[in-house]
Amino acid sequence: MTPELTIQLDALWTAFMRAGVSPLDTVEQITLVLVDRSHRPSAPATPELHAMVVDLLDSPALQNSTVQTEVYDRLVGKLATSAQSGQNGPALTPSHIMRLMVDLVAPTPDDTIIDPTVGTGGMLVAAAEYLRDRRLEFPTHAGSSDGSNGTVLAGVATHAPLNRIATTNLRLHGVRNVAVSTGDPLGEERGKSTTGFGTFSVALANSPFTGSRDSVAAAKDLLTVVKTKKTELLFLVHSLRLLRDGGRAAVILPDSALFGTSKAHTDVRRMLVEDHKLDAVVRLPPGAFRPHSALSTSILLFRKAQTTEDVWFYDVRADGFSLDDNRARIENDDLPDLVARWLSLRNTAGAESALNEPARPRTSQSFLVPRSEIAKQGYDLTFNRYRIVLGERLVHRSANDILVDIARLELRIQQGSSALARALAETL
Repeated sequence: MTPELTIQLDALWTAFMRAGVSPLDTVEQITLVLVDRSHRPSAPATPELHAMVVDLLDSPALQNSTVQTEVYDRLVGKLATSAQSGQNGPALTPSHIMRLMVDLVAPTPDDTIIDPTVGTGGMLVAAAEYLRDRRLEFPTHAGSSDGSNGTVLAGVATHAPLNRIATTNLRLHGVRNVAVSTGDPLGEERGKSTTGFGTFSVALANSPFTGSRDSVAAAKDLLTVVKTKKTELLFLVHSLRLLRDGGRAAVILPDSALFGTSKAHTDVRRMLVEDHKLDAVVRLPPGAFRPHSALSTSILLFRKAQTTEDVWFYDVRADGFSLDDNRARIENDDLPDLVARWLSLRNTAGAESALNEPARPRTSQSFLVPRSEIAKQGYDLTFNRYRIVLGERLVHRSANDILVDIARLELRIQQGSSALARALAETL
């Protein structure tokens, strides 16, 4: 995208903000015009703003599909920035974290993938681009949103504007075989139907970091699994019910879900370890979602209806960006090492790896923990619960040496007191 086009787009965004249009509505209005030039804006957007959008989209530079995608990516980036600054935008997952999650689940053209919190569609875009980078493609035919009849990418948007934004984002990135529905993924309305349940082979989700919901508004089949109002726990259970047996998932959760002591917290973790296969807990840096959130988070990797033997823990100390609100690029980045070690651990070909991950000690940045030990710890899934920290070895003096030193000090004190008494007597 040229500097001139960047300036024009930024000016358009500023005009919408000054007119009192929310960031989400701004992206939606531009999206609708991008899809259909005859679309007329709805309040609070004005005809003047619509004319500015048309002028931008009709510029010669934007007749190129690659440039259109770059413009849309910049708009989505502004939407993320607005969320971080508290301007009523959706909380978006950083793009490098989405790519990491896709790298860890390693989708294939045979997979059917769902993001139950689709947002602007970035996770599904990352999955499609993962295959393209490897000269693979999803099938091109489309079908229903339950993963049957050929649809291999699906998502759920919480409301219609996000649905339109996500759908356009996917289309501009060349992703056609996708179905995005609108609704509350945890609500009773979706719970009344089994559409989509047990049909997907991959789930990618960033659950809500915090929050609770009235139990009457949650689907009854969720509440039969876990009695809780915590949205992060409900989303974890929901991700499981979307998967077919053997299906795999990468789900971001706040660390509080990994060590919470309530019955619901413990029951969900026990279910994940004992009834399914918890493959890994990837601890993200505390600033991974700054400035939107300073909460500590982790990625859970699991497979439905398989058996847990050992759980792999990895502590990401640097993700290639500063951990302050600026999130500027830095050299330190553990993510390549994380992916390499995960792939070596998941190597099913039986080839030896120089990394030898199973032999790593608990003092390392990553290690394996057997299921039995996790059970003894009340299914606590925090990294530091199992990490061993080596301290400096302290060499203590013998008690006899200490007593000798005390005796010497007492003698010196006595000698000093006697000398002081003699000096005072001579002055009198």
